[in-house]
Amino acid sequence: MNKMLLDSKKQIIFVIFVLLLSGGVLVQGGDEDYPFRSEAEYQSLGEKTAYERYLEEENLPVYSGWAANALEIELKPWKRQGQGISGAFVNLEGMGGAVDNYVMEIQPSASTNPEHHIYEETTFVMSGEGETHLWRQGDSENKVIVKWRKGTVFAPPLNTWHQHFNKGKTPVRLAVGTTLPILMDIFRSRNFIWNNPIDFSDRYAGESDYFDPENRVDYAPTTEHHSLTISNMIRNAWTWRLFNAGQGYKDTDRHIVLSKSAMSTRVEEFPIGTYERGHRHKAGVTIVMITGSGYTFLWPQDVGETPWKDGKEAQVELVEWEPGVIFVPPEQWYHQHFNSGEDPARYVRLGAPPGNEVYKVGAVGLSLGTNTRIQFRDEDPYMRDQFERELAKNGSTIGMPSREELIRLEDEAGGGFLQAAVTPSE
Repeated sequence: MNKMLLDSKKQIIFVIFVLLLSGGVLVQGGDEDYPFRSEAEYQSLGEKTAYERYLEEENLPVYSGWAANALEIELKPWKRQGQGISGAFVNLEGMGGAVDNYVMEIQPSASTNPEHHIYEETTFVMSGEGETHLWRQGDSENKVIVKWRKGTVFAPPLNTWHQHFNKGKTPVRLAVGTTLPILMDIFRSRNFIWNNPIDFSDRYAGESDYFDPENRVDYAPTTEHHSLTISNMIRNAWTWRLFNAGQGYKDTDRHIVLSKSAMSTRVEEFPIGTYERGHRHKAGVTIVMITGSGYTFLWPQDVGETPWKDGKEAQVELVEWEPGVIFVPPEQWYHQHFNSGEDPARYVRLGAPPGNEVYKVGAVGLSLGTNTRIQFRDEDPYMRDQFERELAKNGSTIGMPSREELIRLEDEAGGGFLQAAVTPSE
């Protein structure tokens, strides 16, 4: 009797021991009677994000891949925005799920429906002319009129009402970058995003001169940082004065913080016959080419700094430029820009995930990692050789000194921004 009891105790202890080892995953009598839902239903959970469902509901073209020309892509009527408005989303490789881009066209004499929203938005006028009427929550009697034309870059302050009007004789085409995807996926509520009553008076308090480009603060470039302008509107990205950037050789740029937005924007230009050093950074940085021609190589970080030298050139992607081309380097992918055309190549950085020089945002802020730039001394020899071949096709020659001189300038700069003599763009 005692022996039987002892054996039973041993069996119970053994079962408990097995349960502990297996994490306790054992249902007495088997799992078949437990009210589990179907595996198919489980697999369908989270199948689409709230933002993906939003795209389906808007019923517009969605362009993917490595690049698209915002001046040429086909648009379709955008019913939510109003009569005479068409659009398309340009969500390319590299967007990262935190930001998106869309192209909007406004026919002559047409206007968008008024709207306000809880996401950041940067607007670049690619063609046409018009104006935006803007007002605070609960203060529609006091509207500010923002006049714009081809080249203007501006950002409606967060959650302000705004309405775009085409005042010209030709269609207006806008390229717009926003932070909608991350907010839509977190809150999953159109009502929260488009009907939120909060008035962010610390960003915009109804000032009549809020969008006067002369009301700006400028900071000069140094060996530690780029030039920076804090403003609420840039009149013309095509002609805006730029300053030494130092990422490549005699390249110029100007970083911008618009309307106290957490997004980062800039205008940059590469002189004829030059290229930038390869580099990598966070996802979602949208480049819109506005002048010049050339190309960009892009490749994953784990391929290394010298893909051709290491026999991994098959993993390198190529994007060719022309005015209107949009492309987005994926997160931490190396990429390198080459101006092989006959004119200076200029682009607008339309936006990026939140985090800029003024408003840093934790993990998705300005931290780019410890090895973000490939030095001239370390770059793949193919880069310069291929560039010179491309220039020769156009009857041009390279506008940069020898590799040895570039390395000397690089050493002089401690591996940072090159301080080569530059005449700023006017």
